[in-house]
Amino acid sequence: MVITDEVKRVVEETAFLSLVTVNADGTPHPIIAGKGTVSGDTVVFGIYKMEITQANLLKNKNAWVVGATFVDGKPKGIRLAGTAEAQEKRLIFTASAAEPLI
Repeated sequence: MVITDEVKRVVEETAFLSLVTVNADGTPHPIIAGKGTVSGDTVVFGIYKMEITQANLLKNKNAWVVGATFVDGKPKGIRLAGTAEAQEKRLIFTASAAEPLI
């Protein structure tokens, strides 16, 4: 399990998660994706626009999710690496690795 209870708590308590995809020229495309809901090793976001993100994912499914919040009064941050795809007004991110940032 990549998304542990501690990682899940950070993801679900972060007010604005960032999602990063890869542009056609290889540069990163970071966006504020908003809140995410965790189920197992997936994080699900609602899609509002995200045209460039969706186009990027059609060519390269690699993505990263970054978030930070306070847990028990201490700063906690995470970076999740994995893949993502758009499905029926939802963006489904599947984590393959988690790294603490704070």
